[in-house]
Order: sequence, then C-alpha cells, then structure tokens
Amino acid sequence: MVVPRKSWLTSLIIFIIWVIVVVGGGLLQVKWQHTKLADLVKNQVIFGVIVAMVFLTGVITYLKWWPRVGWKGPNNLGDLLLLCPPALFRLSTSLLVLFTGLPSIRVLMIVIINTLMVGIREELMFRGILFHGISSSFGIWRAVWSTAIIFGAVHTFNSFITGDFNASILQAFFAFMFGIYIAALRVRLDTIIPGIIFHWLWDCLAFLIILTNFLWEMALLPLSMILVIHGLWLLRRCS
Repeated sequence: MVVPRKSWLTSLIIFIIWVIVVVGGGLLQVKWQHTKLADLVKNQVIFGVIVAMVFLTGVITYLKWWPRVGWKGPNNLGDLLLLCPPALFRLSTSLLVLFTGLPSIRVLMIVIINTLMVGIREELMFRGILFHGISSSFGIWRAVWSTAIIFGAVHTFNSFITGDFNASILQAFFAFMFGIYIAALRVRLDTIIPGIIFHWLWDCLAFLIILTNFLWEMALLPLSMILVIHGLWLLRRCS
C-alpha cells in the first residue's frame, strides 16, 4: 500500500483541531473556574473527551485510516509477552489501591469511565494519527520522540483548567516519559489497543491512589524511569 507523503500534514491539522476541542471543552465544563484535575475526573463525565472521541472516530473513518492508526490486533500474539513487566507493575499498584481503600461506587465508576475515554482519545490521537503521520514521512524513531514530546507538551494545557502551571510542567515531564514507553509498545506490537488498556489502567489507578491520599508522586519518578528503560529496550532493533 502506498502511503501519502503528506500524511503528517493531515495529522497535524487533525491534532490542532483536537487540542481546541479538548481544551475548549474542558474550560466550558469547569465554567472557566480553576479546578483540580482529580475533582473534575471524579465528579462528572467529561463531555469534552466524548466530543474529541467522536471527532477522531469520524476523521479516521472518513480517511479510512483505522489499520494505519493501529486499530487492529497484534501481528504476533507471542509479542504480547512484552506486556508482562508493565502488567506486573499495574498489579502491584492495584494492590496499593486496595490497601489504601477505595472511594464510593459512584466516584469509582466515574473515574473508570473518564480515564477509559481519555486512554482511547489520547492513544488514537498520539500513537494513532500523529504516529502514523510522522512515521510514514520521517521514520519510526522521529515518530517515537516527536509524539512523546508533543504528548508531554500538551499536558501543560491542563494549567488553563487547574491554574497551576508548575504542576502542569511536572505532569508534562512524566507524560513525556510515559509517551516513550507507549510508543515503543505501538511499534513492537503494531497496534494501539494494548496501549489503550495500559494507558487507561495507569490513569485510573493513579487517580484512585491520589483520591485515597497515597503519596503517588513519590513513586512516580522511579516507576516512570523503569517504563522508559523498558521502552528503549523494546525499540533497540528498530530502524
């Protein structure tokens, strides 16, 4: 199949519209009042996320990009073993959540729904559309680093909602590290579906731990470093 050399430009235009939808939707939902992300995620379904998902679904369908953005099963089921380390990591943090307690059923369900939609939305955008556009024109390694950097940078926009720019910078740094690992899974497995699941679990459990007052920030740096090292190891033979 011949891939258009200007897929990256199409991806960039889609990304700009996506950012406007996500940030604008978030500001409308909080009525331009500074709100903590944890409070927003636990109290109501975020409609900006839904609009962004509908937009991306429509665009990908129109362009017939579903296989190109990685919406398919892995080429080799044996490669799913690559997910063992992060799966064990998620299990350990799940146990921490259980030991520190869980919020009410209502809050739990809202957090699960919101983080699942965020996982789908962000993976379709970054490891799907943007990764396809950049890798098809400039190669895999540039796509890995570019999507990770952009993924991190986008998280600074959270400061428009929270009013805390310093916290958003820190969040952007960790998002960049996370982006490297998820891009590695995208390359090795040739699908974004495992990345969606892992992204959802990461966000969901992180918010649940924060809500139960566990000192998540203290563990985030070493855990993120482990993911980056594992991601670079997965990418060692990619050209």
